[in-house]
Amino acid sequence: MNKSLIVLGIVLIVVVGAAGLYVSGFFNSPSMIEVRIGCLDNDLHQLALHVAIANGYFEQNGIKIKLFSYSSGPTLMQSFLAGDLDFAYVGAPPAINGRAAALAGSSSNIPVIVASVNLEGSTLVTSSAISSISDLNNKVIGTPGTGTIQDILLSTFILNNNLTVTKSPALISTLPILFSNGEINGFIAWEPVPSVAISQSGAQVLLTSHDLMPNHQCCVLVASNKIIASNPAIVTKVVQIHKNATDYINSNPASAKLIAGNYTQLSQSVIDIAFSHVAYNYTVNVDSMKTFLLQMIQLGTVTTVNSSQVDSFIDNFVDTSYG
Repeated sequence: MNKSLIVLGIVLIVVVGAAGLYVSGFFNSPSMIEVRIGCLDNDLHQLALHVAIANGYFEQNGIKIKLFSYSSGPTLMQSFLAGDLDFAYVGAPPAINGRAAALAGSSSNIPVIVASVNLEGSTLVTSSAISSISDLNNKVIGTPGTGTIQDILLSTFILNNNLTVTKSPALISTLPILFSNGEINGFIAWEPVPSVAISQSGAQVLLTSHDLMPNHQCCVLVASNKIIASNPAIVTKVVQIHKNATDYINSNPASAKLIAGNYTQLSQSVIDIAFSHVAYNYTVNVDSMKTFLLQMIQLGTVTTVNSSQVDSFIDNFVDTSYG
C-alpha cells in the first residue's frame, strides 16, 4: 500500500478519534452543570421546555438537565417542596399553594416565579347533551386533580353560577377514556387532552379558560430559593433559554407543533386544535395571579394567607429580574 495513504489513514483515525473525544467530553464534561426540572405529563402548555430540549439550548449553555414528569401540579409541588427539583413548569394555583405551604414552615425549598410559561390553555369539553351553562347542573365533570388550575377554575365557575356539579378528580391520562365510556359528562383539562376527546370521542367545547378568566396566567416557571441563592447565574441562563424557546414557538409554529407531536405522540390534527387554545408568553400576568389567590382563599384551598395579604404575597412571589 502507498505510504502516503497509510499516513493519511492514520491521520484521519487520530482526527476522528479526537473529535469523538471532544464531543463526548463536551456533553459529559465536569463543567456541565446539572439541574433538575419538573414538568407535567404530555402538557402542551410546557412546549417551551421541550423546544429547548429538542433544539439543544441547554447543552449550548453548559447545562445538563434531569427531567421529572408528574401527573398533576400538586404532585409536582410535593416533590419541589421535598427538595427534589431546582426548577418546575407548573400551574399557577399549585405554585401558589406550594409557596404558601413553604412559608408556613412545611419546607425550606421556597418556590419563586421567574417567568410565565403560558396564558390560558385549558378547555371544558362536554357531551352534545350539554349545550349551555345551565345544562351542567347535576352533571359529573372530571378534573386532573384537586388543587390543579383546572380544578380552581371549575370550582370558582360553579360557585359564581350557583351550579350543582359533581367534580370527579382523575389522572389526566384517563379523562378522555372516562368521557368516552360515559362515566363522566365532560371534563376540564390542560391541552392537548381536551383536544384528544374532541378528535376521538366527539366532545364539544363548552368553555375555554379564556371564557372563564380572559388572559389568565396558567403555567409558570418557578425556581427554588436555594438555587437562586447558590447559583443565580444558572437561573439567569435557564430563564433566557425559556424565553428563547418561547420566541421560537411564536416565530416557528409549524416546527414547534412537530416537536409537540413528537413528545406527546399525538397527531398533528389534535395538536392543531389544542395549539389554538394556548398563548405562549413569558410575561407574568400578576393581576390574574392575585385573582387566583383570592379565589383559593375563598374556596378554602389556601388557609395560611388572608385577603389583606394577597398583594404582598404575589409581589414577593414573582421575581422576573433573571431574564
